[in-house]
Amino acid sequence: MKNIKKILLIMAMTMALGTSAFAASGFEFLFQLAGGAGVVIPTKETKDLGIKGQVSADADISAQIGYMFQVKDGFGISVLGELGYAWDLYNMGYGSTTVDSSTTASGTTYSAEAGMWINQYYHSFKIGLLPKFNIGVGRKGAIAIGIGGGVKIPISGRSSMTYTFAVENASTREDVKTENDIALKRQDITDMFSPSVIGYMKVTFDYYLFFTDNIGMNFGLYLGGDFGLKQKEVKIGGDSFDIGLQLGFRFGPKA
Repeated sequence: MKNIKKILLIMAMTMALGTSAFAASGFEFLFQLAGGAGVVIPTKETKDLGIKGQVSADADISAQIGYMFQVKDGFGISVLGELGYAWDLYNMGYGSTTVDSSTTASGTTYSAEAGMWINQYYHSFKIGLLPKFNIGVGRKGAIAIGIGGGVKIPISGRSSMTYTFAVENASTREDVKTENDIALKRQDITDMFSPSVIGYMKVTFDYYLFFTDNIGMNFGLYLGGDFGLKQKEVKIGGDSFDIGLQLGFRFGPKA
């Protein structure tokens, strides 16, 4: 973490010297939106309880800032720091949490199967590094392949757990179903989970369409993996694998 902070500080100081100088020497800036979906991969301790991984989802708004080194005409290597906001959703569970009701002259009864559903989402500050290999394509295009990672620091979130019991003809809904919904702040997250940050890795594939020599749009695809939060001691939780799309604005040399 200290090394990442030093690198980002150097980038920020360099930016202060003037954008025009950067443009001539390979300064690169990318602002983008990204989002996708995938699957949760539960820990062994979670699987032992019969809990299965369900759907995961993520979305972020980020800025990538750094420098592109031109190795030769049509090929360059970018070293980029990544900062932004991230939203992540994780679902785990088993069975069905649906409650059936039946109404007769004597009243309403409730029935359900055994099931459990865990839903968690987090709002996080994202920081990482993303080196890219840039290849020029024609006069107005380029492709870039990035491999990197970093951490997402959850600032707030929410955790909900729903349980249903294998009961038939219960007199109240509460006899067959219980729900627990908790809003989480940063202190709650550090108290409940270890580690209290989400590590991530990703591979990106981008196509840059240039309007001028240094300004263009990017259209891309990413494959990402999160190392999710785990509850202290019991290690209940999971990681995730996601695939998604990204769209952004880029300033910097083509390659």
